[in-house]
Amino acid sequence: MAERIMMTPQELNDGAVFLRERMEAMNEEVASLRNRIEDVASRWEGAAQESFIEQFMGDMYPILSETLPQIIEGLASELDAAANAIRETDESLASAFRG
Repeated sequence: MAERIMMTPQELNDGAVFLRERMEAMNEEVASLRNRIEDVASRWEGAAQESFIEQFMGDMYPILSETLPQIIEGLASELDAAANAIRETDESLASAFRG
Protein backbone atom coordinates (compact mmCIF):
# COMPACT_ATOMS: atom_id res chain seq x y z
CA MET A 1 0.00 0.00 0.00
CA ALA A 2 1.24 3.48 -0.77
CA GLU A 3 2.43 5.47 2.19
CA ARG A 4 1.89 8.85 0.56
CA ILE A 5 -0.14 10.14 -2.33
CA MET A 6 1.93 12.75 -4.10
CA MET A 7 -0.76 13.97 -6.51
CA THR A 8 -3.92 15.92 -5.94
CA PRO A 9 -7.23 14.70 -7.32
CA GLN A 10 -7.15 17.63 -9.75
CA GLU A 11 -3.75 16.52 -11.05
CA LEU A 12 -5.16 13.05 -11.64
CA ASN A 13 -8.16 14.53 -13.47
CA ASP A 14 -5.79 16.71 -15.49
CA GLY A 15 -3.87 13.56 -16.45
CA ALA A 16 -7.11 11.98 -17.65
CA VAL A 17 -7.95 15.07 -19.71
CA PHE A 18 -4.46 15.00 -21.23
CA LEU A 19 -4.83 11.34 -22.21
CA ARG A 20 -8.21 12.00 -23.83
CA GLU A 21 -6.86 15.00 -25.73
CA ARG A 22 -3.91 12.97 -27.00
CA MET A 23 -6.30 10.17 -27.96
CA GLU A 24 -8.31 12.62 -30.08
CA ALA A 25 -5.11 13.82 -31.76
CA MET A 26 -4.03 10.22 -32.36
CA ASN A 27 -7.43 9.40 -33.89
CA GLU A 28 -6.95 12.30 -36.31
CA GLU A 29 -3.47 11.03 -37.19
CA VAL A 30 -4.78 7.49 -37.71
CA ALA A 31 -7.48 8.83 -40.06
CA SER A 32 -4.83 10.81 -41.95
CA LEU A 33 -2.62 7.72 -42.16
CA ARG A 34 -5.48 5.63 -43.50
CA ASN A 35 -6.32 8.26 -46.12
CA ARG A 36 -2.69 8.40 -47.23
CA ILE A 37 -2.42 4.62 -47.45
CA GLU A 38 -5.66 4.44 -49.44
CA ASP A 39 -4.30 7.13 -51.77
CA VAL A 40 -1.06 5.23 -52.32
CA ALA A 41 -2.94 1.95 -52.78
CA SER A 42 -5.23 3.51 -55.39
CA ARG A 43 -2.18 4.09 -57.59
CA TRP A 44 -0.59 0.72 -56.98
CA GLU A 45 -1.78 -2.59 -58.39
CA GLY A 46 -0.88 -6.19 -57.90
CA ALA A 47 -0.48 -8.88 -55.30
CA ALA A 48 1.92 -6.83 -53.17
CA GLN A 49 -0.60 -3.99 -52.95
CA GLU A 50 -3.36 -6.39 -51.97
CA SER A 51 -1.18 -7.98 -49.28
CA PHE A 52 -0.15 -4.59 -47.97
CA ILE A 53 -3.75 -3.33 -47.74
CA GLU A 54 -4.90 -6.61 -46.21
CA GLN A 55 -2.21 -6.41 -43.55
CA PHE A 56 -2.85 -2.75 -42.77
CA MET A 57 -6.66 -2.98 -42.73
CA GLY A 58 -6.79 -6.42 -41.12
CA ASP A 59 -4.04 -6.15 -38.53
CA MET A 60 -2.75 -2.64 -37.95
CA TYR A 61 -5.75 -0.39 -38.48
CA PRO A 62 -8.02 -2.13 -35.93
CA ILE A 63 -5.30 -1.80 -33.29
CA LEU A 64 -4.77 1.88 -34.05
CA SER A 65 -8.44 2.80 -34.44
CA GLU A 66 -10.12 0.57 -31.85
CA THR A 67 -7.81 -1.15 -29.39
CA LEU A 68 -5.45 1.72 -28.59
CA PRO A 69 -8.27 4.23 -27.97
CA GLN A 70 -9.97 1.72 -25.67
CA ILE A 71 -6.76 1.29 -23.68
CA ILE A 72 -6.20 5.03 -23.41
CA GLU A 73 -9.82 5.65 -22.38
CA GLY A 74 -9.45 2.90 -19.77
CA LEU A 75 -6.36 4.58 -18.34
CA ALA A 76 -8.09 7.96 -18.29
CA SER A 77 -11.10 6.45 -16.53
CA GLU A 78 -8.82 4.87 -13.93
CA LEU A 79 -7.22 8.25 -13.25
CA ASP A 80 -10.66 9.83 -12.83
CA ALA A 81 -11.74 7.00 -10.52
CA ALA A 82 -8.58 7.40 -8.42
CA ALA A 83 -9.21 11.14 -8.15
CA ASN A 84 -12.78 10.52 -7.01
CA ALA A 85 -11.66 7.92 -4.48
CA ILE A 86 -9.13 10.34 -3.00
CA ARG A 87 -11.74 13.11 -2.80
CA GLU A 88 -14.30 10.81 -1.16
CA THR A 89 -11.75 9.47 1.33
CA ASP A 90 -10.61 12.97 2.22
CA GLU A 91 -14.19 14.13 2.72
CA SER A 92 -14.99 11.07 4.82
CA LEU A 93 -11.96 11.62 7.05
CA ALA A 94 -12.74 15.31 7.42
CA SER A 95 -16.30 14.44 8.43
CA ALA A 96 -15.07 11.86 10.95
CA PHE A 97 -12.73 14.39 12.55
CA ARG A 98 -15.58 16.88 12.90
CA GLY A 99 -17.54 14.29 14.80
